[in-house]
Amino acid sequence: MLTSFFGKSKPINYILLSIAIIIGYFLRLLTAQELTLGLGSLGSNGVVIFLMVFAVLLLDFIIRKNNVTKNNTFAILLFVLFVLLAPQVYDAPKLILANIFVLLATRRILSLTTEKNTVKKIFDATMYITLASFCYGWAILFFVVLYPAITNKTKFKVSYLFIPIIGFLGITSIAVAYQLIATDSYSWLYSWIPGRDFDLSAYGDKKLFVTTTFLLGVLLWMGGVRLTKLGSLSKKEKPSAITMLLIAIISVGIVLAKTQKNGSELFFLFAPLAAITSNYIESGKSKTRRVFNEVFLWSLFALVLIFPFI
Repeated sequence: MLTSFFGKSKPINYILLSIAIIIGYFLRLLTAQELTLGLGSLGSNGVVIFLMVFAVLLLDFIIRKNNVTKNNTFAILLFVLFVLLAPQVYDAPKLILANIFVLLATRRILSLTTEKNTVKKIFDATMYITLASFCYGWAILFFVVLYPAITNKTKFKVSYLFIPIIGFLGITSIAVAYQLIATDSYSWLYSWIPGRDFDLSAYGDKKLFVTTTFLLGVLLWMGGVRLTKLGSLSKKEKPSAITMLLIAIISVGIVLAKTQKNGSELFFLFAPLAAITSNYIESGKSKTRRVFNEVFLWSLFALVLIFPFI
């Protein structure tokens, strides 16, 4: 049973999920007829696979370290299955890197619940979000997640509010100075400013429509349940739950605003949705809920298998 197998953290779980990421990548190359065996292509393929596996392991570390979920591998299982549902993600290494920076920022934001090294944590989160925006402009919206975490601190100081602004301007100034030295041009700065396009006609594609509808349906369902239970969560659990819900909302905004919609933009949604869905699965104590959880995971697994043939 999937719930029993992935309800524990065992080395075999990580090995199987890493293999699934690798297989999914090469299947994407085969279907796109882009598989080549030159040294250059092997190097670029290796970088993408490394980034994807690293993202999986980083997500597992973050949710485990900050008690976002219980001690299981449901979240990374769901994350990998979501990736396999939207293999277009493999075609966007800069977007993958942006998401890794967002995950690193999430780690620092979640750690703000403790009073130790507050200034450093805020600056680190600022740096990671800024770097994510260099890879993908709209990632700058994740600053919206940072400020509630700052203001909700027990020992809040007004000075904390200025750290993200100063950090962002400082890091951006360094990047602009580097580009001036390297290219003697401000063109990078103009290309960094994100464009926006709320045209959703790209989702008329059958596969993309099915994937997007499924993911948003799961978010509305599982996220809605999580939202209604915020009041009953412990003081320790509530900050992480709010953070994940905010990240999911911002991710939906990024999906809508992306200028060239091809499915890769859904990657921003995978980590928070995996965590929220994992929380839903964990909360099922009754026999009916356990059966539902099992059916849900098997249905998602089956959808991944039949999706290439749709």
